[in-house]
Amino acid sequence: MIEVLKNTCFFKGISEDEIEDILKSELYLTRGYKKNDVIANQGEKCNSLSVILEGKAVIQTIYENGKVLTLSNFNVSDVFAEALLFSKDREYPATVMAVEDCKVLSFPKKSVLGIMQKNTKFAENMLELLSQKIVILNRKINLIELDSIRRKICKILLDNYKKYDSYIYKLGSKKELAEELGIPRPSLSRELIKMKEMGLIDFNLKEIKIIDLEGLEDEFFI
Repeated sequence: MIEVLKNTCFFKGISEDEIEDILKSELYLTRGYKKNDVIANQGEKCNSLSVILEGKAVIQTIYENGKVLTLSNFNVSDVFAEALLFSKDREYPATVMAVEDCKVLSFPKKSVLGIMQKNTKFAENMLELLSQKIVILNRKINLIELDSIRRKICKILLDNYKKYDSYIYKLGSKKELAEELGIPRPSLSRELIKMKEMGLIDFNLKEIKIIDLEGLEDEFFI
């Protein structure tokens, strides 16, 4: 467990001995979930900061028409609910679900405050993480607000190019990308085919490759 925790954002730069002392002095809970189990329901009160110790989870908004919008995917050492824990209402805005068997460690609010008071590096990491989450949320909002599927695809490819100086965008799956963009998967596939026919991109199951960077920029800024 300590090995997983030291790889989390908020234990970054904190020694294994310090983490062990924290676990001995502060209250925490570990709980296992089966695939498709709900970890936290939308509207439920958030009372703890959580870490994925094993497996994978996802936070999603599921609409009445059946459409699903994925807000975040969580893997081992990923954390969630750090912002909710200190908010006024503390209600989960979406549902957290296990996408495979997983184990979750949770620190109640009182424990988190106790760790922050005792360990300045932990407090610094928490503030850095909260700031980073705000940036990511703004990016998702900007994607959703774009007026066409093509512009959404262009933006995610151009952002990836700007960040990594790479023409290659690695795909987890088309389903994950469609949910991140907030569009149906068939619509994503149709648009990717059109963009390939235009000579803007090429793609396969694992990646999307920018073929015409200038053309992609023209399509986005049109």
